[in-house]
Amino acid sequence: MKAKLTATAALMAAGALALSACGGNASGGTTAGGDAAANMDGRGPITYVQGKDNSNVVRPLIEKWNAAHPNEKVTFKEQTDQADQQHDDLVQHFQAKDAGYDVASVDVVWTAEFAAKGWLQPLKDKAALDTSAMLKPTVDAASYKGTLYAAPVSSDGGILYYRKDLVPTPPKTWDEMMGMCSVAKANNMGCYSGQFKKYEGLTVNASEAINSAGGAVLDANGKPSLLTAE
Repeated sequence: MKAKLTATAALMAAGALALSACGGNASGGTTAGGDAAANMDGRGPITYVQGKDNSNVVRPLIEKWNAAHPNEKVTFKEQTDQADQQHDDLVQHFQAKDAGYDVASVDVVWTAEFAAKGWLQPLKDKAALDTSAMLKPTVDAASYKGTLYAAPVSSDGGILYYRKDLVPTPPKTWDEMMGMCSVAKANNMGCYSGQFKKYEGLTVNASEAINSAGGAVLDANGKPSLLTAE
C-alpha cells in the first residue's frame, strides 16, 4: 500500500490546494494501511478513504486526477459522516493489514494513535512536505514525536456565534458569557450549545475551552493536568 506514495503525494497536493491547506489542520491525508512499509517508488491505482463528502469537493478532484493519470486512477471509498464510525473502520482495516487502504483522511486526534501503532507512513525523505507556510499548531498536530505523519489539508477553528439582536456587545470572558444566560432563558432558548454527546466532539469542544483559557488536558510529559480545581 505504501508503494503508491509517489502518485499519492500528488493527489494530496491537489487536494491541499483545493482545501486551502495553509490555513491549518483538522484532518490530514496520509499514506496508510497495515504496517507502514518503506517503498517510496511504486506506481499504480490508488484507493482513497475519507468520511462522507458532504461538500462534494473530493469527487471533482478525483475525476480531474483520473483524467490526467489513467494508469494511476483513484478509487474513492466514502465512509460514514460519523467520526467515531470512521475511526473504527480505519482501525479495523489497519489491524487486518488491509492493502487496499492506500491514502486515508485521518482526523487530527487520531494521528498519534495510528502513528504509534505503525499504521501511518512518516512523511519524510522522498515523502517530505514543505510545511513552512503552514501554521505551527497545524504541523504539530499532524506530527508524532517530532515526525510528520499526516499532510494537513483542512482547518477547523473554534468560533463563538452570538445573536446580535439579543446580545449587542459580545462577551469577552467566560464569566461575561455565562452571565448572559439570563437573556437566553428569557427568550426560551439554550444558553450555550456545542458537541456535548459522549464522543470525539465532546473531547474537541472541551479541549478548545480549556486550552483557550490557558489550561491543558495533559502536561508536557503526557500526564493528566486536570486533577485540581484550577
